[in-house]
Amino acid sequence: MTNINYQTRQKIIAQALQEVQFARQYKQGKIKNWKLNEDLYYGRKTNTTEARANVDLGQMSSFVHTLLSKIDNPITFKFHKRKKSQVKRVDLLNSLKSSDQDKDNWDIKDITGKKQAIIYGRSIYSYHAESEDGYTACLENVDVYDFLIDPSAGGIDIERAMYLGRYGVIKSKQDLKKGVKDGTYLKTETTTLTDGSGNATEINQEETNKLNRTSNQNTYQTNKELFNEDKYKFWEWYTTFEGERYYLLLCEKGGTAIRVEKLSDLFKSNLYPFWTYAAFPDLTEFWTPSFCDYVREIFMAQAVSINQMLDNAEQINKPQKVVNIGAIENLAELKYRRDGYIKVKASFNADQAIQTIKVPSIDTPIKVFQLLDVIQEKASGVTAGAKGLSDEEKVGIYEGNQANSADRFGFLNKSYSFGYKRFAKLWEYGVREHLIKKYAIDILGPDGIDIIDVSRKDIFRKNDEFAVLVESSNAELALSETEKRTKLQFLASQAVNPIQNPKKAYELQATIAGFDEETIRQLQDTSEFGNEYLMGEADRDIEAILDGENIKPNQNATTAYKQRFVDYMKDHQENITSEQFNSLVEYISTLDPIISRNMVRMANEQLMKESLALPTLETGIKTKGLTPAPTTEPIPTGMG
Repeated sequence: MTNINYQTRQKIIAQALQEVQFARQYKQGKIKNWKLNEDLYYGRKTNTTEARANVDLGQMSSFVHTLLSKIDNPITFKFHKRKKSQVKRVDLLNSLKSSDQDKDNWDIKDITGKKQAIIYGRSIYSYHAESEDGYTACLENVDVYDFLIDPSAGGIDIERAMYLGRYGVIKSKQDLKKGVKDGTYLKTETTTLTDGSGNATEINQEETNKLNRTSNQNTYQTNKELFNEDKYKFWEWYTTFEGERYYLLLCEKGGTAIRVEKLSDLFKSNLYPFWTYAAFPDLTEFWTPSFCDYVREIFMAQAVSINQMLDNAEQINKPQKVVNIGAIENLAELKYRRDGYIKVKASFNADQAIQTIKVPSIDTPIKVFQLLDVIQEKASGVTAGAKGLSDEEKVGIYEGNQANSADRFGFLNKSYSFGYKRFAKLWEYGVREHLIKKYAIDILGPDGIDIIDVSRKDIFRKNDEFAVLVESSNAELALSETEKRTKLQFLASQAVNPIQNPKKAYELQATIAGFDEETIRQLQDTSEFGNEYLMGEADRDIEAILDGENIKPNQNATTAYKQRFVDYMKDHQENITSEQFNSLVEYISTLDPIISRNMVRMANEQLMKESLALPTLETGIKTKGLTPAPTTEPIPTGMG
C-alpha cells in the first residue's frame, strides 16, 4: 500500500465525496428518459380504472432485439506483427486472447453491453487481470446507474476525466478482515466497519434508480436484506490529487475509505481500468442519447393508436343503443343473446324502438399508426426489411435497402470499435503485468490444436509493441458485400483484356477479398514458399542473441534460415558489437548438422510423395500432373 499520511488521505477522501455528488447531479437529467425506455422495453403499463383498451405491442423490445441482431458480432480485435521477428509471438498473444475470451465469457458480456448502449446510449466495462492465484482475466459489465464521471471529460476519451468510478463493489466481512491482515486495507477504518453490521442493505441513489427494473420490489428488498446481512458495498473511485491519480475504496455513508493508494501502484500503465463507447458519440457530452430515445415517443403514440383501434372495434361489435323503453315489451330481452329476439309493441316499428349510436371510423387511428411506423423507420434505420417483415426481396430491391440499413447500423460499430481498441490496450497491459507463471493455452499447430505453456517472456521483448486491429462488424460486411461483388465481376470480365495488368488485377482481387498487404506479397513471392514462419523464428532468434540470451539451436533450421543470419550480419555490421558478432557466428556454426539432417529428411519425404503419386498398372490410376505412357501394343480382348 502507498504510504500516504493521514492529513493527505483525508483531503483526498473529502475531494472524492464531493466529486461523487457533482457527477451524480450531472447524470440525473438522463435517468428520467432511461426509466421511460425501461417501461416500454419491459412492457410495463400504467394501471387505469377506465374500461379502455390498455395493450402493449412490445415494439420497444422488438426494436432493441432487431437492432442488437444487426450489430451482434463478437469482440474481434486482433494483434498483428510490426516486424517479422514477432510472427510466432503474435500468434501466442492472439491464442491467449482467444483463451481469455472463451474462459471469461467475453461474447455474452459484449452482447449485454451492446444492449445497454441501445437502451441507455452508452456501454461501460471494467477490466483488470490478476496473478495472485495464477493469471486470470476479469472483464465486467458496469451498470450505467452505478457509473459516474467527471462532466468535463467529454464523450470521446475517458482518460481526459479528472475523476470517475463505480458503485457496488461488494466485500464480505471476511474479505475485509483478510485485507487488514495482509495490509491491503486501512486497519482503523476497516475495523470500524466490521465491528458493525453490513451496509449493503442501505439504499442509496444508485440503488433507488435500479429498482425500476424490479417487478416485485417487496421481494427484492427481503432478499436483499437476507443476502447482505454481512456484506459491504463501496465506491471504486479514481481521482486526481496534486497531479497524481489515486484509487479509493470509498464508503459514502460515514465519509471514509478503507483503501487509498496511487493508481500507478495498482496498474503500471496508470490508465483507468474502464473502457466505454456511446451509441451516438459526442465531443462534449458523456451521457449521450440512445437509439431508444429517438423512437420512444413514436412507440408511445403508436400504443395510443392501437388502443384506439381496439376501443373502436369493441364499440362496433358491441355498440351503445338508444332505446324507447315504452316500445319494448320485455326489457330483459335487450341483453345480447345468440339467435335472440326482442319483442316490440305493435304500435312501434323497430327503428323507433331501438337505434344504434354511430361509432367513429377506425380508419383514422390505422392511418396514424402506419404514418408513425414510417417515421420510426426513418428515425432509427430499423426498417421492415431489417425486421425480416418485408416482401421487397421478391421484387429485387431488398439488397439496396439492406445496404442502407447496414450503413446506419455501421455507425454504432465505429463507436464500439473505438472502445475495443482501448480494451485491447488494457488487456495487453494486463498480460504484461500478470502473466508471471506458465499458463496453458490452445494454439493451432501443423497437426491441429496443441496445448502449450506460455509466459510473458515468450511473448514480449523490451520496447516491443504489437499492432492491433478491430475487424469489421457484420453491419460493415453487409454494407460492402455489394461493392465487393461489383468490383470482382468487373475484374473477371476484363481478364482477357490486353491493356489490363494481370499482376495488378491479382493484387486488387486479393485486396477486395480481404487479404492484407503483407499476405499478398507473400502469395506472390515464391522464393521463400513455406518458410514465412521459419523466417519469423530466425528474426526472433537473432533478437534473442543480440539481447544476450543463450538459446538452443533451432531444430527446424534450413539453408534459408542460416542465410537470414548471414544477411543480417552483413546489413548491420556497423551497428552490432564484437560480442554480439561473435555470439551470432558461434550460433551459426551449430546449424550445419541440423540443416544437413533436415535436407535429408525433406528429400526422403519428397521421394515418398512421388512414389505414392506414381500410377500402377493394376489400378490404372491417373494422378494429378502424371499421365501413364501409352502401351505399344493393344491389350487382347478377354484379358484382365
